[in-house]
Amino acid sequence: HRILLSYYNLLHRARWPLLLVCLGALIASAISAAQLELPNSSDVRVLSASRVEYERNYEWRQNLLSQVLDKNAGSEAVVIWGVEAADTGDHNNPDSWSQLVLDESFDPSSEEAQLWMLNFCDEFFKQDFADLPEDGYVCPLEAFNTWLMEQSTASTPTQEYVSNCNGATGVGMMPADDFNSCISSWSFLTGETGVLSRNGVVEIMYIRFQSRVRYDSSYDALDKEWNIIEDYLDEQRRSGAAGVNNMFHSSHDFWWYDTNGSMLQTAISAAGIALAAAGVVVLFSSRSIVLTLFSVLTIGYVLSSTTAMLVATGWTLGFLESVCFAILIGISCDFVIHFGHAYAHMEGDVDRHDRTRFALLSMGPSIL
Repeated sequence: HRILLSYYNLLHRARWPLLLVCLGALIASAISAAQLELPNSSDVRVLSASRVEYERNYEWRQNLLSQVLDKNAGSEAVVIWGVEAADTGDHNNPDSWSQLVLDESFDPSSEEAQLWMLNFCDEFFKQDFADLPEDGYVCPLEAFNTWLMEQSTASTPTQEYVSNCNGATGVGMMPADDFNSCISSWSFLTGETGVLSRNGVVEIMYIRFQSRVRYDSSYDALDKEWNIIEDYLDEQRRSGAAGVNNMFHSSHDFWWYDTNGSMLQTAISAAGIALAAAGVVVLFSSRSIVLTLFSVLTIGYVLSSTTAMLVATGWTLGFLESVCFAILIGISCDFVIHFGHAYAHMEGDVDRHDRTRFALLSMGPSIL
């Protein structure tokens, strides 16, 4: 008790200089905390990068020729028509999967839509971000167009062509009434999986391409690649023909990218919610605006200073750090609110000096 009382007397005498120091530390730590970065890879790094042997081993693995070649090769992605980017599963249950949601507006049968999709494929693979998934790959509609030209000049065309294509000589010159039955019969004949039909009507089409990133690429690289592709597709959607201008791209490469971004957004939103909730609780329990202001500033200082320490030691906001961040938010709120509760609920009509001393002496042993 005497130790805490001496500690309080010292703090009370130096309260104004200490307040200025704390405000300066709050500003400095907030600036430093804003520099917290996301991980450069999906590897879970339990030890700090300052551990020499661990860091050497990590860097050595990253520079292996097999690792470099794999990362430079990128991985496969798709541009898909006919489905919506929807998730009908239970978002709180990872074992609940989504059902396929068809895009009812998808209709490639018009001559304008046929020609636009045929040209889209050619223009798409001229972009720097899209390479052929393998040598000799041809977009489904280009392969279909080649087949039509061959069949239209063949002496003995296949039965599928004769029965369903009405003598069509190429994509973009086929009547809408013949398109679905013709391309559906062609896809069954050739085993083309990029065209999916139901009851003779094309429901889904997609093209495959090789992207420049992998799932374990850095967050910045994935973010840049995602936005480059999305910006290009946005432009194509605006200029696309009706019925085929609602496509999107997808790849498992961006699962970790999305998770990583969500961790950052969740950390920021959790801190904001914690500050707001703590402020409301303190305000209603103490009915003191001054106490509420100091409580919120104190919680913000705890959060920003701890985050600044992570930045200073070279840590990033990975999975483990996100868990620790969530725990930190709860602990910081818990400690500050306990102090505020003791301050506000001291019995009697007493001044701030006595209330502050009472809060420190009563809650100090259990919190400090």
